[in-house]
Amino acid sequence: MRHLPELEAGYDWFFNQYRIEAERCTSRGDVEGIERLDAKRDVLERSILVLMFGQFEQAVNRTFEAALESRLSNPDWRHRRGWDISALRGRKVAFETKLALVLDSRHPAFSEIMRTYAIRNHCAHGGMSQAIGSIGALLANLYSWRVLLTH
Repeated sequence: MRHLPELEAGYDWFFNQYRIEAERCTSRGDVEGIERLDAKRDVLERSILVLMFGQFEQAVNRTFEAALESRLSNPDWRHRRGWDISALRGRKVAFETKLALVLDSRHPAFSEIMRTYAIRNHCAHGGMSQAIGSIGALLANLYSWRVLLTH
């Protein structure tokens, strides 16, 4: 998640520019200008959500790979049990499976992460209909979720 600060800084810069321009439009009574700005903001926020969540996905992938390596290299079968199947090797392991292996699926954050992942997928494939929420809240969640991952 090393690029999150850069992504946050870029978003903050954009949002500041957006506010300045929105104030100009408001002072001129330019409703169409505000609508155009809002449309641009919406696209950018969806893009930033995809990029930011991608940083968390990388953290899940790295934690999963470390857990897999640790379990597979353990001589005690009780530690390898369930981890030494071919379905866990290669790039085809689903995000939800990886997440469930590094975070208790009964933890409240698990369902929050999967809801955010569904929104990320919606946005990544051009979806514009689902609300994405606050980018600030997303950032806070990503950092708090990161510390929950274990191998």
